[in-house]
Amino acid sequence: MSDRTSKSRKHFTPQRLNRLLNLWPPMLGAGIRVQEINDDWTRARVKLVLTRINRNQHGTAFGGSIGAMTDAFYALLLMHQLGKDYKVWDQAAQLEYVSPGTGTIYGVFEVPTAVAAQIRERCDAGEKVLHWFELDLTLADGTVVARARRQVYARKKREAMQRDAPDGAGSA
Repeated sequence: MSDRTSKSRKHFTPQRLNRLLNLWPPMLGAGIRVQEINDDWTRARVKLVLTRINRNQHGTAFGGSIGAMTDAFYALLLMHQLGKDYKVWDQAAQLEYVSPGTGTIYGVFEVPTAVAAQIRERCDAGEKVLHWFELDLTLADGTVVARARRQVYARKKREAMQRDAPDGAGSA
């Protein structure tokens, strides 16, 4: 882990991000709760609690809330693993609704360190990386409510490419 990554972790811990996300109005209003973010930024557990506010006309989870549940977690996990020298954000999303969300919906987002290392290597070579992550959103009994795919964009920042280049000139 680079010094830049370790410094950002000291100021913005997974526990602090967890608390902030659970107080953030869009998450709070949608019924989305972050249960845990691992200390190594490889995993986040999230749930969508079914309430009167996020039910649809059939009394099941509103699709927009299910989609919002998947937003940003892969990018956040990858961003914290790569560090401040990289731009990371969500690029695209795909949702396939499989069965009605009749209760609390759970999702586990995982960005293994090996995947982050592969993405870092490609970014360090000057590539723009578009990587798809996938997960099933389930009820407590394991019933799949939706299958989600999120595409994350990553690229090394130009300033970091220039600073890290052997001659100081770098390429963008």
